[in-house]
Amino acid sequence: MTCAGEAGSMEEAFALTREQLSCAPDRFDVRGPFVRSSTQLKTPLDSGLAWQTNAANFRSMLVRFTYADGRSRLVDVDPQMTARNWFPGNRFSVPVPSSQADLVAIDAVVERPFTRSVAGAARLTSLADSERELYSRSLAYMFMFGLLILPLLYDGLFYRVLRQGFVLWHFLMVATTSLFMLFSSGLVNEILPDIPLDLRWRLTSLFQALSAGCGAMVIAGLIEKRFLPPRLTMAMMVSALLPLIVKFIATFGGELTRITINNWFVFSFAPVVILISIVVAVALSRGSRGARWALAAMSGLMLVVAWRTVVAFSGSSLPFPINDMVFAGFVLLSLVTAIAVGDRFTGLKHEHDEAQMRAIRMGQMANTDGLTGLANRRAFDMVRTLKTGQGLLVADIDHFKQVNDREGHQVGDAVLCNVAGLLKGHLPAMDGREDDGSPGCVYRLGGEEFAAIVEVMEDHQLIALADRLREIVGRSGVEEGTAGLPQVTISLGVVLGRGQMMHEAFGAADRALYRAKREGRNCVRIGDADDCNADARVSQGSTNFGRAGA
Repeated sequence: MTCAGEAGSMEEAFALTREQLSCAPDRFDVRGPFVRSSTQLKTPLDSGLAWQTNAANFRSMLVRFTYADGRSRLVDVDPQMTARNWFPGNRFSVPVPSSQADLVAIDAVVERPFTRSVAGAARLTSLADSERELYSRSLAYMFMFGLLILPLLYDGLFYRVLRQGFVLWHFLMVATTSLFMLFSSGLVNEILPDIPLDLRWRLTSLFQALSAGCGAMVIAGLIEKRFLPPRLTMAMMVSALLPLIVKFIATFGGELTRITINNWFVFSFAPVVILISIVVAVALSRGSRGARWALAAMSGLMLVVAWRTVVAFSGSSLPFPINDMVFAGFVLLSLVTAIAVGDRFTGLKHEHDEAQMRAIRMGQMANTDGLTGLANRRAFDMVRTLKTGQGLLVADIDHFKQVNDREGHQVGDAVLCNVAGLLKGHLPAMDGREDDGSPGCVYRLGGEEFAAIVEVMEDHQLIALADRLREIVGRSGVEEGTAGLPQVTISLGVVLGRGQMMHEAFGAADRALYRAKREGRNCVRIGDADDCNADARVSQGSTNFGRAGA
Protein backbone atom coordinates (compact mmCIF):
# COMPACT_ATOMS: atom_id res chain seq x y z
CA MET A 1 0.00 0.00 0.00
CA THR A 2 1.36 3.40 -1.01
CA CYS A 3 0.47 6.46 1.09
CA ALA A 4 1.25 10.09 0.35
CA GLY A 5 1.70 13.45 2.00
CA GLU A 6 3.02 16.96 1.30
CA ALA A 7 5.50 19.30 2.88
CA GLY A 8 7.33 22.57 2.34
CA SER A 9 10.81 21.10 1.90
CA MET A 10 12.62 17.87 1.15
CA GLU A 11 13.64 17.45 4.79
CA GLU A 12 10.10 18.05 6.09
CA ALA A 13 8.72 15.55 3.62
CA PHE A 14 11.08 12.78 4.76
CA ALA A 15 10.33 13.68 8.40
CA LEU A 16 6.61 12.93 7.99
CA THR A 17 5.56 9.93 10.06
CA ARG A 18 3.41 7.12 8.76
CA GLU A 19 0.47 8.55 10.67
CA GLN A 20 0.89 11.92 8.96
CA LEU A 21 0.61 10.35 5.54
CA SER A 22 -2.76 9.75 3.87
CA CYS A 23 -3.74 6.36 2.53
CA ALA A 24 -7.17 7.52 1.28
CA PRO A 25 -8.19 7.16 -2.40
CA ASP A 26 -7.46 10.85 -3.00
CA ARG A 27 -4.05 10.68 -1.31
CA PHE A 28 -2.19 11.87 -4.41
CA ASP A 29 -4.43 14.91 -4.78
CA VAL A 30 -1.90 17.20 -3.12
CA ARG A 31 -0.50 20.51 -4.29
CA GLY A 32 2.42 21.10 -1.95
CA PRO A 33 5.82 21.91 -3.40
CA PHE A 34 7.17 18.57 -2.11
CA VAL A 35 5.13 15.38 -2.38
CA ARG A 36 6.16 12.20 -0.64
CA SER A 37 4.98 8.70 -1.50
CA SER A 38 5.72 5.90 0.95
CA THR A 39 5.39 2.20 0.19
CA GLN A 40 5.72 -0.48 2.85
CA LEU A 41 6.41 -3.87 1.29
CA LYS A 42 4.37 -6.62 2.93
CA THR A 43 6.72 -9.25 1.59
CA PRO A 44 10.41 -8.22 1.79
CA LEU A 45 12.19 -8.45 -1.56
CA ASP A 46 15.79 -9.24 -2.32
CA SER A 47 18.11 -7.42 -4.75
CA GLY A 48 17.94 -7.29 -8.53
CA LEU A 49 15.06 -4.80 -8.62
CA ALA A 50 14.14 -1.60 -10.48
CA TRP A 51 11.80 1.15 -9.30
CA GLN A 52 9.84 2.79 -12.12
CA THR A 53 7.49 5.75 -12.30
CA ASN A 54 6.02 8.25 -14.74
CA ALA A 55 8.49 10.54 -16.51
CA ALA A 56 6.23 13.59 -16.37
CA ASN A 57 7.73 16.93 -15.49
CA PHE A 58 9.20 17.59 -12.04
CA ARG A 59 11.96 19.72 -10.53
CA SER A 60 13.91 17.10 -8.57
CA MET A 61 13.40 13.74 -6.83
CA LEU A 62 15.02 11.83 -3.98
CA VAL A 63 14.25 8.12 -3.48
CA ARG A 64 15.04 6.34 -0.24
CA PHE A 65 15.28 2.53 -0.17
CA THR A 66 15.03 0.98 3.29
CA TYR A 67 16.25 -2.56 4.08
CA ALA A 68 15.41 -5.12 6.71
CA ASP A 69 18.65 -4.45 8.62
CA GLY A 70 17.56 -0.84 9.21
CA ARG A 71 19.92 0.67 6.72
CA SER A 72 18.73 2.93 3.87
CA ARG A 73 20.12 4.18 0.58
CA LEU A 74 19.30 7.53 -1.06
CA VAL A 75 19.23 7.92 -4.85
CA ASP A 76 19.17 11.46 -6.21
CA VAL A 77 17.04 11.47 -9.37
CA ASP A 78 17.61 14.53 -11.52
CA PRO A 79 15.25 15.21 -14.46
CA GLN A 80 17.83 14.08 -17.01
CA MET A 81 17.94 10.65 -15.42
CA THR A 82 14.61 10.09 -17.14
CA ALA A 83 16.50 10.28 -20.44
CA ARG A 84 19.40 8.13 -19.35
CA ASN A 85 17.19 5.40 -17.86
CA TRP A 86 14.07 5.76 -20.01
CA PHE A 87 11.58 2.94 -20.23
CA PRO A 88 8.95 2.61 -23.00
CA GLY A 89 5.61 4.12 -22.03
CA ASN A 90 6.66 7.52 -20.67
CA ARG A 91 8.44 5.97 -17.72
CA PHE A 92 11.96 5.70 -16.38
CA SER A 93 13.77 3.20 -14.16
CA VAL A 94 15.78 3.67 -11.00
CA PRO A 95 17.89 0.59 -10.17
CA VAL A 96 17.42 -0.42 -6.54
CA PRO A 97 20.83 -0.39 -4.76
CA SER A 98 21.93 -3.91 -3.92
CA SER A 99 22.14 -5.02 -0.30
CA GLN A 100 22.52 -8.26 1.62
CA ALA A 101 19.28 -7.42 3.47
CA ASP A 102 15.82 -7.52 1.93
CA LEU A 103 14.10 -4.36 0.74
CA VAL A 104 11.17 -3.44 3.01
CA ALA A 105 10.18 0.16 2.12
CA ILE A 106 10.47 2.79 -0.60
CA ASP A 107 10.00 6.52 0.00
CA ALA A 108 10.13 9.01 -2.85
CA VAL A 109 9.96 12.79 -2.44
CA VAL A 110 9.24 14.75 -5.63
CA GLU A 111 9.74 18.48 -5.90
CA ARG A 112 6.94 20.26 -7.79
CA PRO A 113 5.50 17.35 -9.78
CA PHE A 114 3.22 18.40 -12.66
CA THR A 115 1.01 15.32 -12.47
CA ARG A 116 -0.17 13.01 -9.72
CA SER A 117 1.21 10.04 -11.66
CA VAL A 118 4.82 10.97 -10.83
CA ALA A 119 4.16 9.87 -7.26
CA GLY A 120 1.14 7.64 -7.79
CA ALA A 121 2.21 5.49 -10.75
CA ALA A 122 5.35 4.00 -9.21
CA ARG A 123 5.94 0.27 -9.38
CA LEU A 124 8.63 -2.20 -8.46
CA THR A 125 9.84 -4.85 -10.88
CA SER A 126 12.76 -7.21 -11.25
CA LEU A 127 15.65 -6.16 -13.45
CA ALA A 128 15.25 -9.31 -15.55
CA ASP A 129 11.55 -8.63 -16.18
CA SER A 130 12.36 -4.97 -16.84
CA GLU A 131 14.95 -5.89 -19.47
CA ARG A 132 12.58 -8.28 -21.24
CA GLU A 133 9.77 -5.72 -21.18
CA LEU A 134 12.11 -2.96 -22.36
CA TYR A 135 13.07 -5.05 -25.37
CA SER A 136 9.57 -6.17 -26.33
CA ARG A 137 7.90 -2.80 -25.75
CA SER A 138 10.66 -0.94 -27.61
CA LEU A 139 10.12 -3.17 -30.62
CA ALA A 140 6.37 -2.62 -30.41
CA TYR A 141 6.77 1.16 -30.25
CA MET A 142 9.25 1.24 -33.11
CA PHE A 143 6.91 -0.94 -35.15
CA MET A 144 3.96 1.43 -34.49
CA PHE A 145 6.15 4.42 -35.22
CA GLY A 146 7.27 2.80 -38.47
CA LEU A 147 3.65 2.23 -39.47
CA LEU A 148 3.06 5.98 -39.27
CA ILE A 149 5.83 6.71 -41.78
CA LEU A 150 3.88 5.05 -44.59
CA PRO A 151 0.83 7.38 -44.42
CA LEU A 152 3.19 10.39 -44.56
CA LEU A 153 4.62 9.19 -47.88
CA TYR A 154 1.15 8.20 -49.02
CA ASP A 155 -0.24 11.69 -48.25
CA GLY A 156 2.66 13.38 -50.00
CA LEU A 157 1.96 11.45 -53.20
CA PHE A 158 -1.80 11.99 -52.95
CA TYR A 159 -1.47 15.72 -52.38
CA ARG A 160 0.49 16.08 -55.62
CA VAL A 161 -2.49 14.58 -57.46
CA LEU A 162 -5.40 15.73 -55.31
CA ARG A 163 -4.98 19.30 -54.08
CA GLN A 164 -7.54 18.86 -51.33
CA GLY A 165 -7.18 20.43 -47.90
CA PHE A 166 -8.12 17.29 -45.98
CA VAL A 167 -5.12 15.44 -47.49
CA LEU A 168 -2.83 18.12 -46.05
CA TRP A 169 -4.67 17.93 -42.72
CA HIS A 170 -4.19 14.16 -42.73
CA PHE A 171 -0.47 14.64 -43.34
CA LEU A 172 -0.27 17.05 -40.39
CA MET A 173 -2.32 14.70 -38.20
CA VAL A 174 -0.01 11.75 -38.92
CA ALA A 175 3.08 13.93 -38.48
CA THR A 176 1.96 15.29 -35.08
CA THR A 177 0.80 11.83 -34.04
CA SER A 178 4.24 10.46 -34.90
CA LEU A 179 5.92 13.19 -32.85
CA PHE A 180 3.52 12.58 -29.96
CA MET A 181 4.42 8.89 -29.98
CA LEU A 182 8.12 9.67 -30.33
CA PHE A 183 8.11 11.97 -27.29
CA SER A 184 5.57 10.20 -25.12
CA SER A 185 6.99 6.70 -25.55
CA GLY A 186 10.51 7.86 -24.71
CA LEU A 187 11.98 6.92 -28.11
CA VAL A 188 13.03 10.55 -28.45
CA ASN A 189 15.68 9.91 -25.82
CA GLU A 190 17.49 7.64 -28.27
CA ILE A 191 17.55 10.49 -30.81
CA LEU A 192 17.95 13.48 -28.47
CA PRO A 193 19.44 12.10 -25.23
CA ASP A 194 20.04 15.56 -23.78
CA ILE A 195 16.57 16.98 -24.36
CA PRO A 196 15.38 18.69 -21.12
CA LEU A 197 12.56 16.88 -19.33
CA ASP A 198 10.48 20.04 -19.09
CA LEU A 199 10.71 20.63 -22.87
CA ARG A 200 9.93 17.01 -23.64
CA TRP A 201 6.88 17.03 -21.33
CA ARG A 202 5.49 20.22 -22.88
CA LEU A 203 6.10 19.10 -26.45
CA THR A 204 4.42 15.76 -25.77
CA SER A 205 1.13 17.38 -24.77
CA LEU A 206 1.44 20.00 -27.53
CA PHE A 207 1.77 17.36 -30.26
CA GLN A 208 -1.13 15.44 -28.73
CA ALA A 209 -3.33 18.56 -28.86
CA LEU A 210 -2.27 19.36 -32.43
CA SER A 211 -2.95 15.79 -33.49
CA ALA A 212 -6.50 15.98 -32.11
CA GLY A 213 -7.14 19.29 -33.87
CA CYS A 214 -5.86 18.01 -37.20
CA GLY A 215 -7.89 14.84 -36.69
CA ALA A 216 -11.10 16.89 -36.41
CA MET A 217 -10.25 18.61 -39.70
CA VAL A 218 -9.57 15.24 -41.34
CA ILE A 219 -12.96 13.91 -40.22
CA ALA A 220 -14.64 17.02 -41.61
CA GLY A 221 -12.81 16.47 -44.91
CA LEU A 222 -13.58 12.76 -45.19
CA ILE A 223 -17.34 13.22 -44.84
CA GLU A 224 -19.07 14.42 -47.99
CA LYS A 225 -20.15 18.05 -47.61
CA ARG A 226 -23.78 17.32 -48.37
CA PHE A 227 -23.89 15.07 -45.30
CA LEU A 228 -22.13 17.47 -42.91
CA PRO A 229 -24.34 19.38 -40.43
CA PRO A 230 -22.81 22.89 -40.70
CA ARG A 231 -23.33 24.07 -37.12
CA LEU A 232 -22.13 20.84 -35.56
CA THR A 233 -19.13 20.81 -37.87
CA MET A 234 -18.21 24.36 -36.88
CA ALA A 235 -18.64 23.48 -33.18
CA MET A 236 -16.40 20.44 -33.66
CA MET A 237 -13.65 22.54 -35.24
CA VAL A 238 -13.88 25.16 -32.48
CA SER A 239 -13.78 22.49 -29.75
CA ALA A 240 -10.59 21.14 -31.32
CA LEU A 241 -8.90 24.34 -30.13
CA LEU A 242 -9.75 23.64 -26.47
CA PRO A 243 -6.74 21.35 -25.76
CA LEU A 244 -4.44 24.01 -27.24
CA ILE A 245 -6.01 26.67 -25.01
CA VAL A 246 -5.53 24.46 -21.94
CA LYS A 247 -1.96 23.81 -23.05
CA PHE A 248 -1.38 27.58 -23.26
CA ILE A 249 -2.76 28.00 -19.73
CA ALA A 250 -0.52 25.18 -18.50
CA THR A 251 2.53 26.88 -19.97
CA PHE A 252 1.93 30.18 -18.20
CA GLY A 253 -0.21 29.11 -15.24
CA GLY A 254 2.69 28.43 -12.88
CA GLU A 255 1.99 27.02 -9.42
CA LEU A 256 -1.72 27.81 -9.65
CA THR A 257 -2.35 25.15 -12.27
CA ARG A 258 0.65 22.86 -11.76
CA ILE A 259 -1.16 19.78 -10.43
CA THR A 260 -4.70 20.20 -11.78
CA ILE A 261 -3.83 21.28 -15.32
CA ASN A 262 -2.95 17.76 -16.44
CA ASN A 263 -6.43 16.47 -15.63
CA TRP A 264 -7.98 19.50 -17.28
CA PHE A 265 -5.86 18.80 -20.32
CA VAL A 266 -7.26 15.26 -20.45
CA PHE A 267 -10.81 16.58 -19.97
CA SER A 268 -10.32 19.15 -22.76
CA PHE A 269 -10.36 16.37 -25.32
CA ALA A 270 -13.85 15.26 -24.30
CA PRO A 271 -15.82 18.02 -26.16
CA VAL A 272 -14.09 17.43 -29.48
CA VAL A 273 -14.47 13.65 -29.12
CA ILE A 274 -18.18 14.03 -28.29
CA LEU A 275 -18.82 16.46 -31.16
CA ILE A 276 -16.89 14.31 -33.63
CA SER A 277 -19.03 11.36 -32.52
CA ILE A 278 -22.22 13.38 -33.06
CA VAL A 279 -21.09 14.64 -36.48
CA VAL A 280 -20.19 11.11 -37.57
CA ALA A 281 -23.48 9.73 -36.22
CA VAL A 282 -25.54 12.35 -38.07
CA ALA A 283 -23.58 11.79 -41.29
CA LEU A 284 -24.03 8.02 -40.92
CA SER A 285 -27.79 8.47 -40.57
CA ARG A 286 -27.73 10.41 -43.85
CA GLY A 287 -25.86 7.66 -45.68
CA SER A 288 -22.33 9.07 -45.74
CA ARG A 289 -19.65 6.68 -46.93
CA GLY A 290 -16.90 8.82 -45.41
CA ALA A 291 -18.61 8.67 -42.00
CA ARG A 292 -18.30 4.87 -42.01
CA TRP A 293 -14.56 5.19 -42.51
CA ALA A 294 -14.38 7.84 -39.79
CA LEU A 295 -16.21 5.60 -37.30
CA ALA A 296 -13.90 2.68 -38.02
CA ALA A 297 -10.84 4.92 -37.65
CA MET A 298 -11.92 6.48 -34.35
CA SER A 299 -13.33 3.40 -32.63
CA GLY A 300 -10.15 2.36 -30.82
CA LEU A 301 -9.11 5.85 -29.78
CA MET A 302 -12.61 6.75 -28.56
CA LEU A 303 -12.60 3.77 -26.21
CA VAL A 304 -9.19 4.69 -24.84
CA VAL A 305 -10.11 8.36 -24.37
CA ALA A 306 -13.33 7.35 -22.61
CA TRP A 307 -11.34 5.08 -20.30
CA ARG A 308 -8.78 7.78 -19.56
CA THR A 309 -11.53 10.29 -18.81
CA VAL A 310 -13.31 7.94 -16.41
CA VAL A 311 -10.06 7.08 -14.64
CA ALA A 312 -9.08 10.76 -14.37
CA PHE A 313 -12.48 11.72 -12.97
CA SER A 314 -12.28 8.93 -10.41
CA GLY A 315 -8.98 10.31 -9.08
CA SER A 316 -7.15 7.04 -9.67
CA SER A 317 -3.79 6.79 -11.37
CA LEU A 318 -3.74 5.63 -14.97
CA PRO A 319 -3.02 1.91 -15.44
CA PHE A 320 0.37 1.30 -17.00
CA PRO A 321 -0.84 -0.29 -20.32
CA ILE A 322 -3.18 2.58 -21.16
CA ASN A 323 -0.44 4.54 -22.91
CA ASP A 324 0.15 1.57 -25.20
CA MET A 325 -3.53 1.62 -26.07
CA VAL A 326 -3.41 5.35 -26.76
CA PHE A 327 -0.57 4.79 -29.23
CA ALA A 328 -2.36 1.85 -30.83
CA GLY A 329 -5.51 3.97 -31.11
CA PHE A 330 -3.59 6.77 -32.84
CA VAL A 331 -1.95 4.30 -35.21
CA LEU A 332 -5.35 2.79 -36.05
CA LEU A 333 -6.75 6.28 -36.63
CA SER A 334 -3.86 7.22 -38.94
CA LEU A 335 -3.89 4.01 -40.98
CA VAL A 336 -7.66 3.73 -41.44
CA THR A 337 -8.00 7.40 -42.32
CA ALA A 338 -5.17 6.92 -44.84
CA ILE A 339 -7.27 4.23 -46.49
CA ALA A 340 -10.25 6.57 -46.25
CA VAL A 341 -8.24 9.31 -47.98
CA GLY A 342 -7.72 6.94 -50.89
CA ASP A 343 -11.41 6.08 -50.92
CA ARG A 344 -12.34 9.77 -50.77
CA PHE A 345 -9.86 10.44 -53.58
CA THR A 346 -11.64 7.85 -55.71
CA GLY A 347 -15.00 9.44 -54.88
CA LEU A 348 -13.77 12.95 -55.66
CA LYS A 349 -12.21 11.77 -58.91
CA HIS A 350 -15.52 10.17 -59.87
CA GLU A 351 -17.36 13.39 -58.98
CA HIS A 352 -14.77 15.41 -60.92
CA ASP A 353 -15.11 13.16 -63.96
CA GLU A 354 -18.90 13.39 -63.79
CA ALA A 355 -18.69 17.17 -63.49
CA GLN A 356 -16.39 17.28 -66.51
CA MET A 357 -18.77 15.10 -68.49
CA ARG A 358 -21.70 17.32 -67.48
CA ALA A 359 -19.69 20.38 -68.49
CA ILE A 360 -18.86 18.78 -71.84
CA ARG A 361 -22.49 17.81 -72.39
CA MET A 362 -23.64 21.30 -71.43
CA GLY A 363 -21.03 22.79 -73.74
CA GLN A 364 -22.16 20.52 -76.52
CA MET A 365 -25.77 21.46 -75.90
CA ALA A 366 -24.88 25.16 -75.88
CA ASN A 367 -22.97 24.77 -79.14
CA THR A 368 -25.42 22.40 -80.86
CA ASP A 369 -28.42 23.24 -83.00
CA GLY A 370 -31.44 21.61 -81.41
CA LEU A 371 -33.19 20.75 -84.67
CA THR A 372 -30.44 19.36 -86.89
CA GLY A 373 -27.83 18.28 -84.34
CA LEU A 374 -25.17 20.30 -86.15
CA ALA A 375 -22.87 22.80 -84.44
CA ASN A 376 -24.63 26.17 -84.13
CA ARG A 377 -23.73 29.79 -84.82
CA ARG A 378 -22.26 30.15 -81.30
CA ALA A 379 -19.81 27.33 -82.05
CA PHE A 380 -18.97 28.86 -85.44
CA ASP A 381 -18.23 32.24 -83.86
CA MET A 382 -15.67 30.56 -81.60
CA VAL A 383 -13.50 29.73 -84.63
CA ARG A 384 -11.13 32.70 -84.90
CA THR A 385 -9.17 32.09 -88.10
CA LEU A 386 -9.42 30.21 -91.35
CA LYS A 387 -6.01 28.61 -91.56
CA THR A 388 -3.96 27.96 -94.64
CA GLY A 389 -4.98 24.55 -95.95
CA GLN A 390 -8.62 25.06 -94.93
CA GLY A 391 -11.62 26.15 -96.90
CA LEU A 392 -14.93 27.71 -95.82
CA LEU A 393 -18.24 26.81 -97.47
CA VAL A 394 -21.41 28.82 -96.80
CA ALA A 395 -24.60 27.22 -98.20
CA ASP A 396 -28.20 28.40 -98.36
CA ILE A 397 -31.32 26.40 -99.39
CA ASP A 398 -32.91 28.00 -102.43
CA HIS A 399 -36.53 29.22 -102.14
CA PHE A 400 -36.85 27.73 -98.65
CA LYS A 401 -39.59 30.21 -97.66
CA GLN A 402 -41.79 28.78 -100.43
CA VAL A 403 -41.29 25.28 -98.96
CA ASN A 404 -42.50 26.47 -95.56
CA ASP A 405 -45.43 28.40 -97.06
CA ARG A 406 -46.49 25.56 -99.36
CA GLU A 407 -45.74 22.45 -97.28
CA GLY A 408 -45.79 23.78 -93.71
CA HIS A 409 -43.10 24.23 -91.11
CA GLN A 410 -43.04 20.57 -90.15
CA VAL A 411 -42.01 19.61 -93.68
CA GLY A 412 -39.62 22.56 -93.72
CA ASP A 413 -37.93 21.24 -90.57
CA ALA A 414 -37.64 17.81 -92.20
CA VAL A 415 -35.97 19.40 -95.24
CA LEU A 416 -33.50 21.23 -92.97
CA CYS A 417 -32.63 17.99 -91.18
CA ASN A 418 -32.24 16.14 -94.49
CA VAL A 419 -29.90 18.79 -95.93
CA ALA A 420 -27.94 18.87 -92.66
CA GLY A 421 -27.50 15.09 -92.80
CA LEU A 422 -26.36 15.22 -96.42
CA LEU A 423 -23.79 17.92 -95.72
CA LYS A 424 -22.45 16.16 -92.64
CA GLY A 425 -22.47 12.76 -94.28
CA HIS A 426 -20.63 13.81 -97.44
CA LEU A 427 -18.01 16.15 -95.96
CA PRO A 428 -14.80 14.38 -94.86
CA ALA A 429 -14.20 14.60 -91.07
CA MET A 430 -10.43 14.94 -91.10
CA ASP A 431 -8.57 12.72 -88.56
CA GLY A 432 -11.91 11.77 -86.98
CA ARG A 433 -12.45 15.27 -85.59
CA GLU A 434 -15.94 16.72 -85.49
CA ASP A 435 -17.84 19.59 -83.93
CA ASP A 436 -14.81 21.39 -82.54
CA GLY A 437 -13.99 23.89 -85.27
CA SER A 438 -11.61 21.51 -87.00
CA PRO A 439 -11.88 20.54 -90.70
CA GLY A 440 -14.96 18.47 -91.40
CA CYS A 441 -17.20 20.38 -88.98
CA VAL A 442 -20.64 21.48 -90.28
CA TYR A 443 -22.66 24.34 -88.75
CA ARG A 444 -26.22 25.55 -89.01
CA LEU A 445 -25.86 29.32 -88.86
CA GLY A 446 -29.60 29.98 -88.63
CA GLY A 447 -32.70 29.55 -90.75
CA GLU A 448 -31.74 27.70 -93.93
CA GLU A 449 -28.09 28.79 -93.91
CA PHE A 450 -25.23 26.35 -93.29
CA ALA A 451 -21.43 26.56 -93.13
CA ALA A 452 -18.64 24.02 -93.21
CA ILE A 453 -14.88 24.05 -92.71
CA VAL A 454 -13.01 21.59 -94.92
CA GLU A 455 -9.38 20.69 -95.48
CA VAL A 456 -8.24 21.69 -98.96
CA MET A 457 -5.11 23.23 -100.45
CA GLU A 458 -6.24 24.59 -103.83
CA ASP A 459 -9.17 26.57 -105.22
CA HIS A 460 -10.19 23.86 -107.66
CA GLN A 461 -10.37 21.25 -104.87
CA LEU A 462 -12.64 23.51 -102.84
CA ILE A 463 -14.86 24.24 -105.84
CA ALA A 464 -15.12 20.56 -106.79
CA LEU A 465 -16.14 19.62 -103.25
CA ALA A 466 -18.77 22.36 -103.09
CA ASP A 467 -20.14 21.43 -106.49
CA ARG A 468 -20.42 17.77 -105.47
CA LEU A 469 -22.41 18.75 -102.39
CA ARG A 470 -24.69 20.91 -104.55
CA GLU A 471 -25.42 17.96 -106.82
CA ILE A 472 -26.04 15.55 -103.92
CA VAL A 473 -28.59 17.89 -102.34
CA GLY A 474 -30.26 18.51 -105.71
CA ARG A 475 -30.81 14.77 -106.20
CA SER A 476 -31.98 14.07 -102.63
CA GLY A 477 -35.66 14.80 -103.23
CA VAL A 478 -36.05 11.95 -105.71
CA GLU A 479 -33.78 9.37 -104.00
CA GLU A 480 -35.10 6.39 -102.04
CA GLY A 481 -35.48 7.21 -98.36
CA THR A 482 -36.53 10.82 -98.89
CA ALA A 483 -39.96 10.15 -100.37
CA GLY A 484 -42.44 12.79 -99.37
CA LEU A 485 -39.86 15.58 -99.10
CA PRO A 486 -39.87 18.31 -101.73
CA GLN A 487 -36.82 18.53 -103.95
CA VAL A 488 -34.60 21.48 -103.05
CA THR A 489 -31.33 22.93 -104.24
CA ILE A 490 -28.59 24.91 -102.52
CA SER A 491 -26.36 27.81 -103.48
CA LEU A 492 -22.82 28.01 -102.08
CA GLY A 493 -20.20 30.65 -101.52
CA VAL A 494 -16.70 29.42 -100.76
CA VAL A 495 -13.36 30.92 -99.81
CA LEU A 496 -9.88 29.40 -99.45
CA GLY A 497 -8.01 29.96 -96.20
CA ARG A 498 -4.89 32.11 -96.13
CA GLY A 499 -4.67 32.60 -92.36
CA GLN A 500 -7.26 35.41 -92.41
CA MET A 501 -9.64 36.15 -89.56
CA MET A 502 -12.80 34.07 -89.73
CA HIS A 503 -15.11 37.07 -89.87
CA GLU A 504 -13.19 38.29 -92.94
CA ALA A 505 -13.35 34.86 -94.59
CA PHE A 506 -17.04 34.56 -93.75
CA GLY A 507 -17.72 38.00 -95.23
CA ALA A 508 -16.05 36.98 -98.50
CA ALA A 509 -17.89 33.64 -98.63
CA ASP A 510 -21.22 35.29 -97.75
CA ARG A 511 -20.82 37.84 -100.55
CA ALA A 512 -19.99 34.99 -102.94
CA LEU A 513 -23.14 33.16 -101.77
CA TYR A 514 -25.38 36.10 -102.46
CA ARG A 515 -23.79 36.52 -105.87
CA ALA A 516 -24.72 32.89 -106.55
CA LYS A 517 -28.27 33.75 -105.48
CA ARG A 518 -28.39 36.73 -107.80
CA GLU A 519 -26.96 34.75 -110.71
CA GLY A 520 -29.63 32.07 -110.75
CA ARG A 521 -29.16 29.89 -107.60
CA ASN A 522 -28.13 26.18 -107.51
CA CYS A 523 -24.55 27.17 -108.24
CA VAL A 524 -21.18 27.81 -106.59
CA ARG A 525 -19.22 31.07 -106.39
CA ILE A 526 -15.82 31.63 -104.80
CA GLY A 527 -14.80 34.70 -102.82
CA ASP A 528 -11.42 36.40 -103.05
CA ALA A 529 -9.37 35.33 -100.00
CA ASP A 530 -6.62 37.89 -100.62
CA ASP A 531 -8.91 40.91 -100.68
CA CYS A 532 -12.11 40.41 -98.74
CA ASN A 533 -13.44 43.74 -100.03
CA ALA A 534 -12.98 42.77 -103.68
CA ASP A 535 -15.89 41.56 -105.76
CA ALA A 536 -16.46 37.81 -105.72
CA ARG A 537 -15.17 36.13 -108.81
CA VAL A 538 -16.45 33.10 -110.69
CA SER A 539 -14.32 29.99 -110.34
CA GLN A 540 -12.92 28.55 -113.53
CA GLY A 541 -13.10 25.03 -112.07
CA SER A 542 -16.88 24.80 -111.63
CA THR A 543 -18.90 23.07 -114.30
CA ASN A 544 -22.31 24.24 -113.09
CA PHE A 545 -22.02 28.00 -112.69
CA GLY A 546 -25.05 29.88 -113.86
CA ARG A 547 -27.42 26.88 -113.61
CA ALA A 548 -30.93 28.02 -112.80
CA GLY A 549 -32.21 27.05 -109.39
CA ALA A 550 -35.26 24.91 -108.84
